[in-house]
Amino acid sequence: MKANWLIPGVLAVACACPAKQTTGPGSSGSGIVVEKPASTCDGLRARVEALYRAEAQAKEPKRVEEAVADNTTMVLNDCAKAPDKVVACVNEATTIAELESKCLRPLDDEGTEGTELKK
Repeated sequence: MKANWLIPGVLAVACACPAKQTTGPGSSGSGIVVEKPASTCDGLRARVEALYRAEAQAKEPKRVEEAVADNTTMVLNDCAKAPDKVVACVNEATTIAELESKCLRPLDDEGTEGTELKK
C-alpha cells in the first residue's frame, strides 16, 4: 500500500515537462528532438541564432548578444538576396564553419560581401 502515494507524484513530474516534437528517424521513444526545416528566411532565425550563440559563448563570452545579432543579421541579409539557396543550405548546415563556407556570400579581401554564392 505504501507505493500508492508514488503514483500521483510520478504523474505530476511526468506532466511538468513541456512536450517536445520528436519526428523522423529515431523518434520512436528515443527522445531525439528533430527540428522542422525552415521554409523562409525568417524561419531560419532561431536556428542561426542558436548556432552563433554557442560559438560566441565559447569564443567571445563578453559580447555574446552583439555577436549573435550581427551574425544573424548577416545571414538573413544574404538569405533575402537568394532565399531558395540559403534556406536549403542553412537547414543542412550543422556548424558555423559549414554555414559560412557553403551558404553565405564570400567576403572579399576588404571584408565586404562578394557577388556570388558558392552553392
